[in-house]
Amino acid sequence: MKKKLLICATLVLLAIGICFDTCFSQTPRPAAEIKFREMHFRKPPLVELIFDVVLCNDRKSPRWFLLPSRLGPGQASMEKGGIDTLEVFAPRGKGRVIIGHFLGTGGFQALLLPAHAEIHLRALPIEYWGDVPDHLQVEIVTAKRLTIGGKNAAIWFKVNPASSVSADISENPTDSNRMIRSQHTRDNREVTTHIEQDRSIKLQVSLRERN
Repeated sequence: MKKKLLICATLVLLAIGICFDTCFSQTPRPAAEIKFREMHFRKPPLVELIFDVVLCNDRKSPRWFLLPSRLGPGQASMEKGGIDTLEVFAPRGKGRVIIGHFLGTGGFQALLLPAHAEIHLRALPIEYWGDVPDHLQVEIVTAKRLTIGGKNAAIWFKVNPASSVSADISENPTDSNRMIRSQHTRDNREVTTHIEQDRSIKLQVSLRERN
């Protein structure tokens, strides 16, 4: 009996050790990762850059993830410019993803991630205006609260904007065929954006063509 108890105790300790090693030895993913895939030349000076993006919310409550919709010299920041339109997209893939494309001089793309969510976007387009450099900096902002024109951004969507805890989207998430609704401001006048920022993630990205 004592021998059996000793064996059981040893197995329990071994299992605890394995669990501890698994849970605490893994390096957590960063809040945002971005990799360049390809570029498409549009009417000059517009170039469409395609990226693979991973977003991870390691917080205990939901966070807005705000990504640029266009880059290049002279582009206004999210809060300095204004917003006059929202386009809502629901791309197909594994899990649910809702993307809000806010248009205007301060335009950006927004996703609401629940706590501990991890979202993969494998063909996200971002416009670049001007001569494309070899490297550029992409800023992704996470926010505790986002308001557009004094209203909670979630109200603009008219649908639940929260994505799944886990999702993987391989198609263009802002393809026009995946737009489920749009909304404009009164008289199409721009309104201001207020971001209660959690963190600012500045990523250096190489734009050299991938093999």
